[in-house]
Amino acid sequence: MMVLKIRFVLFILFLYVSAVSFAQDQKIDLHWETNYQEALSLARQQNKKVLIYFSGSDWSTPCQMLSKDFFYTEKFRKIAVEYLILLRVDLPRRANIISDFHENSNAQLSIKYKQKVYPTVIIVDSSGKMLGKVESYNYLHDTSNHYALINRVLRL
Repeated sequence: MMVLKIRFVLFILFLYVSAVSFAQDQKIDLHWETNYQEALSLARQQNKKVLIYFSGSDWSTPCQMLSKDFFYTEKFRKIAVEYLILLRVDLPRRANIISDFHENSNAQLSIKYKQKVYPTVIIVDSSGKMLGKVESYNYLHDTSNHYALINRVLRL
């Protein structure tokens, strides 16, 4: 009888640990557009704003940190799904990470929005007019400026 109780407790403990591990492994799924004109078109169709994320994905540690600390969180996902079209403008240093088309169009967007710092987050309306901008990210992992931008532009 005691052996059965121990087995039952171990089984329940195993299920609990498995469930916790599985929940922690779940990734936040975001859909990022890579074409500026398509993002603006979707924003018009869905009556949303476009969040443009200028990133150096293969070389910028602050960009990688911001992705983890801000974009890939449940809090941001909920806001994005309801209010935003997401556009990633990647400017990698390694060759062949993005197509020549995207390399050229991303460089043009960088000039258009006077992007000089990585990462840069900009929110625009469906015509491309800039509504707000946050530049940089630090090692303190403080996303308050990024949420303040969203709250200010979207009036949340």
